[in-house]
Amino acid sequence: MKKLLVILSLLLLCACSAGKTSSISNGNDVLFTGPGVSYTKQNLYESLKVSSVDALVNNIVNNIAKKQNVDFEAIEKEAQEMIDEYIANGYESYIIAYYGSTDLFKKNYVDGRIVEELSKNYVTENYDEMVSNDIPVKMQIASFLEMSDAEKFLNDINNGSTFDTAALNNNTQSEPISSVYTDTDTSLAIEVKEYLNSNTNLGVSPIITSTVSSTDAQGNATETSTYYVVNVESRNHADFKDEYIALAAQNVDSETLYENLFGKYDIKFFDQDVYNLITSKYEVLK
Repeated sequence: MKKLLVILSLLLLCACSAGKTSSISNGNDVLFTGPGVSYTKQNLYESLKVSSVDALVNNIVNNIAKKQNVDFEAIEKEAQEMIDEYIANGYESYIIAYYGSTDLFKKNYVDGRIVEELSKNYVTENYDEMVSNDIPVKMQIASFLEMSDAEKFLNDINNGSTFDTAALNNNTQSEPISSVYTDTDTSLAIEVKEYLNSNTNLGVSPIITSTVSSTDAQGNATETSTYYVVNVESRNHADFKDEYIALAAQNVDSETLYENLFGKYDIKFFDQDVYNLITSKYEVLK
């Protein structure tokens, strides 16, 4: 990838020619001394560069987000409303225990949401290719540990019950919420994926059996079966485009996102030390 260019007041990098290490004026001025050591302005500057890699990348990402019209004000309001709700319910101590302060919680939340919005934009830009790979469907899924429960569930549906009602009346392992699933979804049993890929049917499936072989503590071979019934509501991704984009955005890894964004905006670093620090942590940015 092309080397990256950012002029950020955060680090006040002196832009020498590409590949050079920048320095500051009066860099040899001593800030403090101690037994056998002196610390100069240049020493401080070099230390700041090392400690600011994450801050630098975060600053770059936030500036790109502004160019892509990510609504910072709405996200910050969302974060504050969440903090207010936690405090109102007596959970402020949990925030402080995990994040140190409500301000740090808010910063982490906002940073995460900004990346989420940028990921959605990435999926939107690459929508056709990603849909082709993911083969998304919108469906409900009910799972059972006993075949008899699955059979009773299916019988209830055949006698006029809705998928939801039949689930309430039987021993489903979880509520069959209507959601978007993809062929790359690791939560789906292989047998369920095979059913979805082997036909174009809509509606309720027959019982799909998934059996997992394992070994118990005594070394004996064991098998555990789970019984699935799915209700395929739509295979037309245009019907649930926004839901698919939100789901796919969760699976965009940070390296892919950063490589795309830094290349798209042709960002370069003029300081070799900073470039080395950034690319040691984010190899794809080389």
